[in-house]
Amino acid sequence: MADDFDSRYQALLKAIDECVAVLREANESQFADWLENDRAKIVTGKTRALQHLLSAYGGAGSINDILLEDSRAQKRFSKLRSEIWKQADAMLRELDQGGYYVSKR
Repeated sequence: MADDFDSRYQALLKAIDECVAVLREANESQFADWLENDRAKIVTGKTRALQHLLSAYGGAGSINDILLEDSRAQKRFSKLRSEIWKQADAMLRELDQGGYYVSKR
């Protein structure tokens, strides 16, 4: 189970980094900043950052509402946005089932 968690952790960080780059290129700084701040906290082992990260996906004006002008960038952004959700959600579920999160990465 720890290997799964580690691979999810690495996939999450990679997706966040790539998504931030796409958002910065499109001048979408609000959620680029949000992702970067949560990433920094996740790296230090803050599980609440995973919850905060997922909260970006709900409600009006959420990360789900972003439409980029460039269709290729939009397609990439949509894939990355889904990957971030998938990995963060799976990590939280594992932690809820008694997993652990060690900040030594």
